Amino acid sequence: MEYMEYFLQIYGTLPRAGPGANALTRKAVELMTELPDSPRILDVGCGPGMQTIELLRVTSGTVLALDLIPDMLARVGARAERAGVSGRLETLQQDMNEMSFPPSSFDVVWSEGAIYFLGFEAGLRKVRPFVRPGGYVAVSEAVWLKPDPPPEVVDFWAEYPQIDTVPEKLAVIGRVGYEQVGHFVMPPTAWTENYYGPMEKRIAEKEPDWRGIPTAEAVLREARNEISVFRQYSDYFSYAFFVMQKQC
Repeated sequence: MEYMEYFLQIYGTLPRAGPGANALTRKAVELMTELPDSPRILDVGCGPGMQTIELLRVTSGTVLALDLIPDMLARVGARAERAGVSGRLETLQQDMNEMSFPPSSFDVVWSEGAIYFLGFEAGLRKVRPFVRPGGYVAVSEAVWLKPDPPPEVVDFWAEYPQIDTVPEKLAVIGRVGYEQVGHFVMPPTAWTENYYGPMEKRIAEKEPDWRGIPTAEAVLREARNEISVFRQYSDYFSYAFFVMQKQC
């Protein structure tokens, strides 16, 4: 198998594709005080769709779940069937770089832990035309919690140099032309309960079968390192949820 196939056997099987929790999804929705009764929502980089289903549960709207990986969309569809909300779900297999929707197509653009694929500022600019005036954008994004992180943490985040402080992220939101509605930092449990906890179990399941396969062992090594960095240095970084509104 190729690297990505091993990678997806770990990361692609988790309840969530990154930090988060249903309670935090609901908290972000509650900040959107001017939603219509049945909002049209675009979930960008939906992954396995835990937040997608929660959006369908807490609103009476429809969700278009967009992801590049067909297996992720299949998992979203299966989850929606089990939850009894599949009638309000659409899925679209597409690279988020290639998104093209008519202006003002959505009341909400949502992206949990995925906007970084575009870059924070570039992603907010990309989706802005898709949101109707008065509509919302809600994203979760990596942030520094305090200065001078140790070298291990700097190395871990080297692949995403746009990680920054909450005030700097808020400055970007204003620069792009949104009105800030609210924001909050995710607690450590958002990383462990549906992400790193299940990941540790998945690593333990795969280790015996993958022993001696260099590509597979590299995936396991990277996953273990990710968990280790978080457990040692979670006071330096987290994800924050940012909710903003398009005024015009």
